[in-house]
Amino acid sequence: MKYLIFFIGSLAVALIIFLALTFSFEPGKTGELHLEEPIVVVVKATVEGQPMNFWTVVTQGINEAAKEFGVDVIITGPDHERQIDRQVNIINRTIEDEPPLIILAASDFYLLAESVSVAAEKGIPVITMDSGVNSTHPISFIATNNVEAGIKAGEEISRLLPEQDTLSIAIVSHIRETATAIEREAGVRQALEDRTIAGTWFCENDEKIAYDNTMEILKNPSIRGIVALNEIVTLGVVIAIEESGASSRVCVVGFDNAPQELAYLEQGILKATVVQRPYNMGYMSIKTAVEYLKGEKVKPIIDTGSVLITAENMFQREYQELLFPVND
Repeated sequence: MKYLIFFIGSLAVALIIFLALTFSFEPGKTGELHLEEPIVVVVKATVEGQPMNFWTVVTQGINEAAKEFGVDVIITGPDHERQIDRQVNIINRTIEDEPPLIILAASDFYLLAESVSVAAEKGIPVITMDSGVNSTHPISFIATNNVEAGIKAGEEISRLLPEQDTLSIAIVSHIRETATAIEREAGVRQALEDRTIAGTWFCENDEKIAYDNTMEILKNPSIRGIVALNEIVTLGVVIAIEESGASSRVCVVGFDNAPQELAYLEQGILKATVVQRPYNMGYMSIKTAVEYLKGEKVKPIIDTGSVLITAENMFQREYQELLFPVND
């Protein structure tokens, strides 16, 4: 009898423990990550220094993820994307502070690689976002598949233009050695391998230089199409097209979805634009950082995707949140 009572009592205790664990467990919920120092995000340009809609939305994603996962984040960077030396200095100073992890959107594919190597030697993990570096050290690369995005832009400009031997297409790009510029141009050229490309013009991610380049390009009567490879470049190009009255002669396909770009898209001056998912990019960079710091396995490459937007599909419900994000 004594053993029976002991057995029943043991079962009761086990049942209580089982029920307690069952009702306290929440599927998918992980413990909070407690860091002594904040994660540092080094972008190409501070939002305050250069008002690019793209980086504003990336920042929204970063801040939302930081809040959700309970981590502190510092966002820093040069005032302008072309200030590559300043970005190198910023990341080098950041490495000296030994943060738990660095997220880097590199302004130069080659010049930032050494800094990433130094971080790796010091045991500081690096995630690259938006644009990568010439290094195998980053634990993950979170970005648009820029070659694929360039192919979308190239295929669309080809679709818009008639097949003519005398017709040519110009590419206007941002920073010569930035990974995004290199890869998008490669994609455009891949899509246009049977077309005549007049050349590539770089504008140091300056709208005025993109405008001036376009005015020079328009002097060539054979050019009937322009592919612009980011937000700043696209705005410089379409402003020049509008002011010169060349919209009926020259088709423009751009990148990104700043409000001004969407206005030009509605007017028909911009024929199409390849839109990235900057919110996802910012959010996933923090999510991936947290997962890595918790000891979880992370994907080496995360493609955040892109979509071709035209005046015909821009108001479709599936694209509303992407094109018209709500600013906090």
